[in-house]
Amino acid sequence: MKTVQFTEKRVDNYLKFMDREKRDELFELIDKVKGIRVLHVNATAFGGGVAEILHTLVPLMKDAGIDIEWKVMEAEKEFYEFTKRMHNALQGKEDVIEKHVKDLYIETTKKNAEELDARNYDVVIIHDPQPFALPEFYDFGKAKVIWRCHIDTSTPNKQYLNFLKRFTSGYSCAVFTLESYAGEFGFPEIREIAPSIDPLSDKNRELTDEELRKACTKLKINAEKPLITQVSRFDPWKDPLGVVDVYRELKKSYNELQLLMVGSMASDDPEGWQIYEDILRYAGRDYDVGVYTNFHDVGNIEVNAAQKVSDVVLQKSLREGFALTVSEALWKGTPVVGGNVGGIPLQIKDNHNGYLVSSTEEAVEATRKILSDENLKRKLGENGKEIVRKEFLITRHLTDYLKLFRDLI
Repeated sequence: MKTVQFTEKRVDNYLKFMDREKRDELFELIDKVKGIRVLHVNATAFGGGVAEILHTLVPLMKDAGIDIEWKVMEAEKEFYEFTKRMHNALQGKEDVIEKHVKDLYIETTKKNAEELDARNYDVVIIHDPQPFALPEFYDFGKAKVIWRCHIDTSTPNKQYLNFLKRFTSGYSCAVFTLESYAGEFGFPEIREIAPSIDPLSDKNRELTDEELRKACTKLKINAEKPLITQVSRFDPWKDPLGVVDVYRELKKSYNELQLLMVGSMASDDPEGWQIYEDILRYAGRDYDVGVYTNFHDVGNIEVNAAQKVSDVVLQKSLREGFALTVSEALWKGTPVVGGNVGGIPLQIKDNHNGYLVSSTEEAVEATRKILSDENLKRKLGENGKEIVRKEFLITRHLTDYLKLFRDLI
């Protein structure tokens, strides 16, 4: 198990985004929890929303006076192939769990448990299914152990649910984006904490005109022509082929329309490359379609620029935990058309800062409405930015965790 090194961040730098009463509440909480010992454990230090959040949340907890560590699992490719199946199955995908992969999961967890330092933590936060069984094989003593699940497990594949339920006894509490996501796990306590974005990160800060120009050149997009974008992991639940269908239908009316699809490949998601190849085949030789990953030297600046210059961002998910990319786009003042699933309706208020849709046809019509009305696009964008400022920035996220720590210990 590896310890993740993280950069320094200061709480003071984020106060400008907060209302006065929220700032006062945050500092009261900091006084109450200062000095406690906290451990975060997840599967990877890069790629995907969880790692991205932790790269801001962990340093801010440290600046708040918490003695904090962040560790990631070490495992073979087969382990991550299985936990990706587990990720999908917990969201309802049909699958049969074999004995040899159960054994692999348990043995990998045991090996990682053996590498944990013997420290007296006050709180341990285990993120998502990959390290879920860790408390079964490591004695965290008097620590309050929390499972932070970032997906919707309300209608899970029963085989996978029953396998994981064997390991729930070590947990004091579970945190979900919505309490309804918890399903039948049977944790003694459930808390709701929504994810968040970092407004000062390269992915979300204000870019200079020169940065925007260079990014558009790298992405081969023309900011003067209509553009729709989806930024997401390459995952079947994000319905990437459905996004291409939306583009193709709209292309009949907007012959200069461009489509951009950007996905970050994470080390714990081996399925991503197969989905990426499927998208390329499905899109065919259309030079107005761009499909990029972080392995194309497309990083946070390019994602920021794509969301900023797009006329509409699509998040056409079929199942979803939260979809941080919705808040990212809204923060740039870009309206979003999103699937009416998971945490997306928390972020999109229909006809206020975007549209919620349940089919390709609805996505086409909602996107068409925005593309055809500049005033509507501007109004939706302004409303979206304010919603994110109040509800989905990292300062609110930090506050929620400090409340949880206060209540548990």
